[in-house]
This record gives sequence, C-alpha cells and structure tokens, in this order.
Amino acid sequence: MPQQSSVDKFFDAVDNAYDVVLDTLKAGVDRGYRVSKGLIEQAQTGQHEALELAQSVAKAPTNVANATGAVVQTLTQTQGRVLELSRQWLDEALDSQQEGREALRRLIDANRQAGEAVIETSRGLFGRAQERARQVIRPGRGGNGARAEGEPRPRRKAQAEETKTE
Repeated sequence: MPQQSSVDKFFDAVDNAYDVVLDTLKAGVDRGYRVSKGLIEQAQTGQHEALELAQSVAKAPTNVANATGAVVQTLTQTQGRVLELSRQWLDEALDSQQEGREALRRLIDANRQAGEAVIETSRGLFGRAQERARQVIRPGRGGNGARAEGEPRPRRKAQAEETKTE
C-alpha cells in the first residue's frame, strides 16, 4: 500500500475530527432519548397508580385503614420511581462525562495529526522553495545563470568618506 501524502493525512485527520463531533452528538441524542423514555414510562406508571388509588378510595370511602394503606403504598412506589429516575439520570451523566473525555482525547489526537500533516507539507514546500532560490542565486549549479544587470552600488565606506570631505 502506498504511503499517504501529507495532504491526505490532513484531510483524514479533519474527517476524524468531524466523526468525533458527530459521534458525540449521536451519543447525546441517544442519551436524551433514554432519559426521556424513562421519564415518560415513570409518569405513565404514576398516573396508573394514582387512578388505582382514587378507585380504591372511591369504592370504600368509609374504610380509612384501606385508604391509608393504599396511600402509603402509592407514595412508596412513587418514591421508588423517583429514586430510579435519579439513578438513571446520574448513570447517564457519568457516562456522558466519560464519553466527553474520550471524545476530547480523540479530537485532540485528530487535531494533532492535522497539525503534523500541515507542518510536513509546509516543510516540503519551504524546502522546495529554498532549493529553487539557491538554484536561481547560484548560477552554474542548475540555475538559469541569469545575473541582475545595472550599475554596481558604491560601498558604504566609500560613501561615508565622500560625505566627510564635502
């Protein structure tokens, strides 16, 4: 398999960075769905329990012991659901934190790879430009041999002596 060019490496790194962002978004959406679904299911269960409580009280309004027992049972089940929702939310928050750290690590790695590819490309371009400049400056060594034409410039020391004598 041929070695990748630095330009290919750069675009692969950018693609990896976009994959990290998309994976993070998908994980967040999935997490939100799970939490929302759990909340809806618990609310639905609570609604059914409240109807059962109302029905048991309505069937025997004078039976205070039965009504009190039904209320206590309903409150206990409600507390259990609240604890379950809290546990689920906490688990999702911890998972989110862990996934966030992993996504950040992957994003930093992708950015590092992109930076290395840019540096590699820049070094190659600079090296070629430097070599071409050497060829132009040093005639006879692969350059075009052209020299700049014009009047030679007087040396600074000679200019300084002329200004002293005036």
